[in-house]
Amino acid sequence: MSRIPKDILERLGYFHREVEGLFRKLFEEQLGPGALGEEAAYPPVDVVETEGEILIRADLPGADKAEIELYGAPNFLVIRGVKKASQEKWAYLRIERSFGPFQRLVVLPVPGDPSRVTARYDRGVLEVRVPKVVDRRRIHQQIPIE
Repeated sequence: MSRIPKDILERLGYFHREVEGLFRKLFEEQLGPGALGEEAAYPPVDVVETEGEILIRADLPGADKAEIELYGAPNFLVIRGVKKASQEKWAYLRIERSFGPFQRLVVLPVPGDPSRVTARYDRGVLEVRVPKVVDRRRIHQQIPIE
């Protein structure tokens, strides 16, 4: 068992991973390896930490920019929207693409500044840049006494 984190968001992530691991183990013992497949989350995202910012890229093919909402806080980012289905009445032979409302919570690895977030949507990819915030509680500075 790994160490138990102290931060509440880390605890929630830790709890989620532990419970998911227990269910995965239970089902794979009963149904065989790979029975549950890969973890599915929509939209799929990449999160990259650079020296000055956190970069998040989300794949949203077919989503209209006007239907996407983005909310930010120092410790997380929420991507929400609707991906509308075609209005044409076809006799489908197979449907594998997903449609309808979606929401994805992305926990940031370090605190970000939601007031300075920038976002760009191009060719089905949402790119969000979250500038890092220096956690002032961790900066120690000697204060002169007069």
